[in-house]
Amino acid sequence: MTTPTLAAALFLSLSFVPTGAPLALAATTATTTTARAVVVDGDRITLGDISPTLPRDLLAIDLGPAPSPGARVQVTRAAVADALRRHGADPSLATGVAVRQDVRRAAETLEREDLDAEVRATAMTELPLGVDIDAVLGLRAVTLPPGDRQISVTLGRLRRSTRATVEISVGDRRWASISATLQLSGVARTPVLRKTMAPGATIDEGHVALRDVEIDDLPEGAITRTDQLVGRRLKTRQGSNAPLRATATEATPVVTRGAVLNVIVTRPGLRITRQAIAQQDGAAGDNIRVKPIDDTRVMVVRVTEDGEAHVVSSGGAK
Repeated sequence: MTTPTLAAALFLSLSFVPTGAPLALAATTATTTTARAVVVDGDRITLGDISPTLPRDLLAIDLGPAPSPGARVQVTRAAVADALRRHGADPSLATGVAVRQDVRRAAETLEREDLDAEVRATAMTELPLGVDIDAVLGLRAVTLPPGDRQISVTLGRLRRSTRATVEISVGDRRWASISATLQLSGVARTPVLRKTMAPGATIDEGHVALRDVEIDDLPEGAITRTDQLVGRRLKTRQGSNAPLRATATEATPVVTRGAVLNVIVTRPGLRITRQAIAQQDGAAGDNIRVKPIDDTRVMVVRVTEDGEAHVVSSGGAK
């Protein structure tokens, strides 16, 4: 290399060093760049995510929360050393970790068009026969973590322009809630009673007919599908040929007051069955009070579909 060329190279190398900064510091900084991003799937960042070659018993050490799906955070070497120290491990093990480690949360995007299709499919299971969805307004693309996705649609009072809440979950966690509007058309084929029925009556298919009702004339909380009505019990007297509200019915009890049922108590490696008298009616999934035949104390049990019950609490009033 000629002398002028060498001089130019030296000038260029020195021109990137801050005024007054020692050359040794500049050289050290140049060798401590942030490492390539590590991608994590879960809600927490562990030492194994940052440095999987460390001893196995250290890999589960928690370094903090993961960012939102698609976002990044930095984990410093100092933070890793502190975590090792808190767990009684040698903090010098952190010297093999980058000074600053980028961590990115794995993500996938649910596009608006795909969300629209899923919202329509879910909402149609709740709408009356004869009603179509012309448009879904207010949706947007959503960034989610990988995993099994569930979408729920809660409809407001049915109108030609119906408000809806769309909730998107992955696993057990809800990641997005969106307020949307469904533009509806058609005439609602609504289940109604063929004749006036008394409270306590159980509805079967022969009691039900379909009647055309304008969407805007449906009452709030109206029963919109025959399967929402058949097999249920009326709570109050209901007239014929009129839409019913869901609050007018209740699940048919599988246990009635005064009935004798088997109450099951389970413990690890132990199952005890005793008989009790129901103190109230109960449908599957209901909690009811019962009184054991061989005891005067009242117990609270959960009714199962087969008419048995599992203890929720015991030792109540005599």
